[in-house]
Amino acid sequence: MPKPFIIALIFAAFALLHSALAAGRAKDLAIRFAGAGLVKAFYRLSYVVISSAATLVSFYLVARLPDVVIWKPPVLVQAVMSLIQLAGLTLGMTAFSGMDFLEFVGIRQAIKYLRGIKEDLPGDQEGIRQRLIVRGLYGVIRHPLYAAGILIFSFVPVITRNWLTVSALADLYFIYGALIEERRLIKRFGQDYRDYMKRVPRFIPRIRK
Repeated sequence: MPKPFIIALIFAAFALLHSALAAGRAKDLAIRFAGAGLVKAFYRLSYVVISSAATLVSFYLVARLPDVVIWKPPVLVQAVMSLIQLAGLTLGMTAFSGMDFLEFVGIRQAIKYLRGIKEDLPGDQEGIRQRLIVRGLYGVIRHPLYAAGILIFSFVPVITRNWLTVSALADLYFIYGALIEERRLIKRFGQDYRDYMKRVPRFIPRIRK
């Protein structure tokens, strides 16, 4: 079986799990069986742990496949590509500065529940307080985290056959994730988010005079 096809199957399994857990139906089902309080306290953290484990397993399976180098650019080009990756990493880290990271990964919700705050936890089904961030980095591009992922995956200095497949699939999934997130935010914030979409580009900053 061709290696790109195997990688596509691995990635499809990961994407299916990741998307299914992020869907509203999965959260509704969890609420039905565990109750809204437990879901608000632990769903986000469970989602992050499961997604992280699935990511590690996927990378491990891909790493075990035989691979060949397609392109090894000159050292100077490799250095530039590494700098672009570093810029992507910086972009991603900066994006977290405008949010509560502990809440984003679900740790804060779990701690509050374990401390006895079991009623009236703030936020949505996952205990995340939804607010529309339109300033700072989010005033330049709408999806800095997805843009960071695209930069990191796309500019690996040495291009191999397997990584080229992973990179292409990951970039498509980041774009898909941005589109799905926009639908969710439009549903949540309505015209405010539509106006924000008109002002701020999705991934590539506008060059202003």
